[in-house]
Amino acid sequence: MIVVTAAEMAGLDRSTIEEIGIPGIVLMENAARGAAAFFLEAVPDLLKRRIIVLAGTGNNAGDGFALARIFRDRGAKEVQVVCLRSPERLQGDALTNFRILEKIGVPVTVWDEKRDFLEQWPVVRDSGAVIDAILGTGLRSEVQGLYREVIDAVNELPVPILAVDIPSGLDAGSGKPLGTAVKATATATFGFVKVGQIIEPGSDYVGQLRAVDIGIPPELPEKHGIKRYRLTEELLSTWLHPRPPGTHKGTAGHVTVLAGSRGKTGAATLICLGAAHAGSGLVTLFIPSSLNSILEVKLTEAMTFPIAETEEQSPSSASLSAILEFSKDKQAFAMGPGVSLHPDTQTLVRELIARAPCPMVLDADALTIVSEDLSLLRRCPKPLVLTPHPGEMARLIQSSPHAVQENRIEVASDFSRKHGVVLVLKGFRTIVAAPDGRLAINSTGNPAMASGGMGDTLTGMVASFLGQGFEPFQAACLGVFIHGAAADRRIGNIASRGLQASEILDEIPFVIGHLEGCRGEA
Repeated sequence: MIVVTAAEMAGLDRSTIEEIGIPGIVLMENAARGAAAFFLEAVPDLLKRRIIVLAGTGNNAGDGFALARIFRDRGAKEVQVVCLRSPERLQGDALTNFRILEKIGVPVTVWDEKRDFLEQWPVVRDSGAVIDAILGTGLRSEVQGLYREVIDAVNELPVPILAVDIPSGLDAGSGKPLGTAVKATATATFGFVKVGQIIEPGSDYVGQLRAVDIGIPPELPEKHGIKRYRLTEELLSTWLHPRPPGTHKGTAGHVTVLAGSRGKTGAATLICLGAAHAGSGLVTLFIPSSLNSILEVKLTEAMTFPIAETEEQSPSSASLSAILEFSKDKQAFAMGPGVSLHPDTQTLVRELIARAPCPMVLDADALTIVSEDLSLLRRCPKPLVLTPHPGEMARLIQSSPHAVQENRIEVASDFSRKHGVVLVLKGFRTIVAAPDGRLAINSTGNPAMASGGMGDTLTGMVASFLGQGFEPFQAACLGVFIHGAAADRRIGNIASRGLQASEILDEIPFVIGHLEGCRGEA
C-alpha cells in the first residue's frame, strides 16, 4: 500500500541494514526468493523454459544472479547468465552472488561492449524467458550504448520478460522511459511499489506488478515520513466498517447539493444519486425553481429545495440566505456541476465558499469560478475537497492540460499544500493529495469511464463520505476507489467503451459491502 520514490527506498534499505541490523545480503536473498515465487505464478511453465538472466553491474544484477541460482536449484531446464559489463565492476552483495554462480557452475557469458551486438545477440534471441536485471531504480541518465541495443532487442522477443525491481530504463519517479525501457510481462518490485510503476507511462511497462516483502520493518516508512499510498482494497477495508445496527437516516449524514441549470439537470441528478448510493441518509438538492418539477421526476429518494433563479434558469444569489440557513446543521455540501457561469450565479458560489456552513466538495463550474480568485480557498471556514479533471486543474494553476498530465503528482501535491485543500486530480490513476503531505494514487477504474457524468457521480460520492463523518482525505480516497471499482465490477474486462455514469450506481453498494467484509465479490 505504501508507494515510494527511489531515494526513499534507498533510505529504507540503509536504515534496515545500518539501524535494524539486517545484512544487505539477506535483503537480496529475500528479494530474489520473493521474485522467484511471483515469476513462477506469472509464468507457470517457467522452469521448463530456457531462462536467460541479463545482468548489469549494480545490486539489480546481484538480484538476477540470485534468481539464476534459485531457478537452477529448483530444476530449471536451463539457466544462463549474460553479463553486459565486465564482472570486474561488481561489488558487495552483487559480487558475492556472482561468485556463488561460478562455484555452482551456472553458465555465465560476458559480452564485450566493443564487439558487434548482432554477433552476441543469438544467445538471448533463442531464449524461452528473459530475466531483466540490467538497470535498477537508481538510474538517472538516458540509456545508451549496448544497454540500449539490448533493451530495444528484448522488447521484440516473443517470450516472457520478467523485470527485477523495475523494468530497465524506466524512471522510478516519473514513470518515463529514459531513452528506452524494457516492456515487461511481470515486474517484482522490492519492498514497496515505486511511484513511476503505477502512473503513466510507467504503468504500461511493468506488466503484472507485485511488491515483494524483503524484510523491511513495517514501521520504517512512517518513521521516514513517507505518506504516499496506493489505494487498494486492503487499505480501504481498514477504514470502512459495517454500521451499528441502530443506524438510521438521521445519523447517516445529510448532504446538500447545489447543481444544475437549464440543460444541465443531469449533473444535478447524478450527484444526488451518487451520494445516495454511497450511503448518505438524506440528500437535498437546491435547484432553480423553474426546474424543480423536472428534478422531482428524475429523483425519487433525494429531496428538492426550489431556489431563486436567474433569467437563464441558473441559481441566483438571492437564494444565499435560504441555502445557508437550511445547510447550517448538515454534514456536507456538494457544489458546482451544471450551475453555469452566469455572473449572478458566480456571486452565489463565491459567497457560499466564503461562508460555508459545512465541509464542501467543489467541482466543475465552481472550480472555474474559483480559478478567478484562489484566495477564496483560504477564506473558506470549513474543509474543502476539490475534484478537477486535467482541464480544470490547468485553469486553477494557469497552465495547460498537457503540463498538468506531465506532472500529476507534483501539481496535485503543490496545490493542496499551498491552498490548504484536499485535491482530487481525476484521470487514469486519480491522485488524492492532502495539505499535510499525504498522497494517494488510485488503482481502480477503466477506459469505459470516459463518458459524461462520471465526475458528477464521484462528486456526490465524496460528499456522501464527508457527510458520513470521514475526514476529507479519507472521504476523497473512498469515493475515488469505490467509484472506479464500481465501474470495474460493472464492465471490467467486457469492453473499453460504452459505459454510462448511471450504470455504475447499483454497483456501488456491492463494492462498499465487499470492503466492509459483509458479502459478495467486488
